[in-house]
Amino acid sequence: MKRIVLATLGTALFLSVSSCQKDLLEEEPQSVLTPAFLRTQQGVEAGTTGVYSGLRQLYGNDAAFFTTEAGTDLWTTGISASSGLSDYNNNDLTPVNDGSHSFIWTVCYTQINNANGVLQFGPEAAGIAPARLEQLIAQVKLLRAQYYFVLAQDFGDVPLMLSFVDAPTKDIVRAPLADIYTQILKDLTESLAVIADKPAQPGRVTRATALHLLAKVHLTRATSSARQANDYAMAAQYAKELIDNQTRYGVGLEADPAAVFTEGNENGKEVLFNAQFNTDATFSRLNGFDYGGENIAAFQFRSRYDQLPNMARDIANGRPFARHVPTYFLEDSYILRDAGGAALETGAALRTTDTRYNKWFTTVYRVNSPGANSGNTRAVVGDTAAWYPGRQLSAARLAQIAARQPAPYLVIQPNQYTTERFPTLNKFDSRNRTSANGFSTRPNIIYRLAETYLLAAEANFYLNNVAQARDYINIVRRRAAAPGRAAQMEITTAQVNIDFILAERARELCGEFTRWYDLKRTGQLLSRIRNTSITPALRNQGGGVYGSNAAANIRDFHVLRPIPQTEIDRTSGLITQNDGY
Repeated sequence: MKRIVLATLGTALFLSVSSCQKDLLEEEPQSVLTPAFLRTQQGVEAGTTGVYSGLRQLYGNDAAFFTTEAGTDLWTTGISASSGLSDYNNNDLTPVNDGSHSFIWTVCYTQINNANGVLQFGPEAAGIAPARLEQLIAQVKLLRAQYYFVLAQDFGDVPLMLSFVDAPTKDIVRAPLADIYTQILKDLTESLAVIADKPAQPGRVTRATALHLLAKVHLTRATSSARQANDYAMAAQYAKELIDNQTRYGVGLEADPAAVFTEGNENGKEVLFNAQFNTDATFSRLNGFDYGGENIAAFQFRSRYDQLPNMARDIANGRPFARHVPTYFLEDSYILRDAGGAALETGAALRTTDTRYNKWFTTVYRVNSPGANSGNTRAVVGDTAAWYPGRQLSAARLAQIAARQPAPYLVIQPNQYTTERFPTLNKFDSRNRTSANGFSTRPNIIYRLAETYLLAAEANFYLNNVAQARDYINIVRRRAAAPGRAAQMEITTAQVNIDFILAERARELCGEFTRWYDLKRTGQLLSRIRNTSITPALRNQGGGVYGSNAAANIRDFHVLRPIPQTEIDRTSGLITQNDGY
């Protein structure tokens, strides 16, 4: 049987991503995912595994973070950028140059086609138990919905492919966004009816995943051109079902925010959906920076600690990519404030009521190489090498640190942050790697229960159930409180608005593949990026630069991403471009 590889909407299961740049009509005998194979038990199992495999590509590499976290109010430009996504550079953010979104498009349609093959031919497979087949079909429908959800949020109208493509074609056009959302919700509701409550093995999607995703899809559609009158009510309903039945689904909030991202707990009770990685190169494709299955999450937010006095690169701290620098808005969002926005903490007490900042950001680096980088040879391994206090220190305190024995340490205050020096988000830290530059093998969390509470709060806010929204938010906030400070973390109904909800999502979910979508969904992307008191303008400070030109560059059309030019060319223009690009 001739086996055909399609480089775009119908790329087959085992096609390497590097091959995806080839012409649409090129045929190569690389794939074993054929209709005949999919009609076997082995084929259905392999096809389903293949659909899961795309999650490692969407949620592990540079593109994963540049397309979801860069160019938002939480992160400004680091030492390396991609496709103009950090600063909306119109010379780079183009249909030709935006390699990150071209990659996202390819991965999503590759896995959608794999899903279509399982759904189309799997029911004809012999030798597979009906109950097992039912579960695989339900999982694949949910995953297809997830891939289409990514595409809809990024691009708007996109091709709606529901049949397995095993022959070259250019007859592909974009479907209306309303049709995409209709299919996403159809897949999810059909999956919900039969999918297992709990995963048979780590990484498998469940009914809890479906409920969370249904809530998020309805909430997102509610502010799109495809909105339906019942979207907020449905979002609230699905989120409530999950929240009210946690025992049934085996889920729950961790008691301590630190436990959520503890290494080894990536499949913990709070996790609803993740992308699995491991040390098997065949499974994870740990073969370099070719947008394969490698996981570089541990490096994305790491500042250049290896340039600090008495510090050298090591396994514990990892490779400092310094891609994304926290904004002052993000750092200061963890300061406890009253209903009017005035800080209720000062000095050393800043960010001590809400524990998430100190648990999820590295602000102290410990000496691991005395004398390195013009450091002091008297420095002691394990002692403080550098400190990001998150506030400006007095001259007396700085003098005290400078006179410290046996060696002083470096203090980097907020007005000294640069593209290389800044507090590090440590949610993805991976210390079980075999080398300082080695990739992480930790699963990356995509959805978790704390977000379900915040989705429920947002939906109820729009439904004018403000007291209910407040209660959901307070559950998340109480979990984050320092011992004995839970009451201070609670908010009143008067404080509930979309700005507070976005701020709470920032505090809880920063770095977790969601912020660009949050700002777009809530209609805040353009206004927040244009506000330089939130998104800092590029400036010289701290012996380097900090900020970006995002505020000056962003345009109204940037609420959608550019359709990859290769897809337009391959279909002779049948796939059209988004306005502005």
